[in-house]
Amino acid sequence: MNRWWLLAKDVLLTGTGLVVIFSQDVSAHPSGLLLGTGLALTVPTIAEHVKALLPTSGGDGSSSESRSAPTPPPSPPSQQEESGGE
Repeated sequence: MNRWWLLAKDVLLTGTGLVVIFSQDVSAHPSGLLLGTGLALTVPTIAEHVKALLPTSGGDGSSSESRSAPTPPPSPPSQQEESGGE
């Protein structure tokens, strides 16, 4: 059942999204709403493929720590702090 759903999602949703995008591309008056809808139909499949292509950073990749952005370094002191606040 799961395999059939993945196949249907890949073919039907993505195919429908691409048809909508292409039809708006060749249209004399394209609709932004339909372009957005076509894009939304293709996003779930593309996201799954991108996840499969990206390497995981150690372990099973299920922890939220491996996906969080690194902490930025502290900012340098401002000129006002250096001059004594005057």
